[in-house]
Amino acid sequence: MMKRLVLMTALLALSTLAGAADFSFTDTRGQQHSLAGHAGKWVLVNLWATWCAPCLSEMPELEALSKARKELVVLGLAVDGQSAQRVAQFAGKLGVTYPVVAGDAAMAQQFGARGFPISILYNASGQQVMVKEGVITRQQIESILDREK
Repeated sequence: MMKRLVLMTALLALSTLAGAADFSFTDTRGQQHSLAGHAGKWVLVNLWATWCAPCLSEMPELEALSKARKELVVLGLAVDGQSAQRVAQFAGKLGVTYPVVAGDAAMAQQFGARGFPISILYNASGQQVMVKEGVITRQQIESILDREK
């Protein structure tokens, strides 16, 4: 019964976020990012906000993951409407070197976000394979990457 509930919850989350696969963002360094632009690589989009403590707690693991797994692109999408300069400074103070986008509520809605953090993982073929609402760990992501090899 519990497995069925978990599966139904995952399917609901996937259907809510299904339209987000056509994203196109410009990061705080002026680089363009899209799912098609990262074809052949796994892409993890992590929605976060500067005021979100759980979001900030997972960033060191995402940073380590981005450096350790060359087949994975980590994209941070700050959704609290701050300027690109402020988001870049904030991320820099946290030691984040993966691409960060200064977004807003409209960008979060593109992913059907109801809270933060949210992580969406796309495989190397561009298919959405995971949606995780709440804090995600490096181990959770790596287990999916390793299972799909």
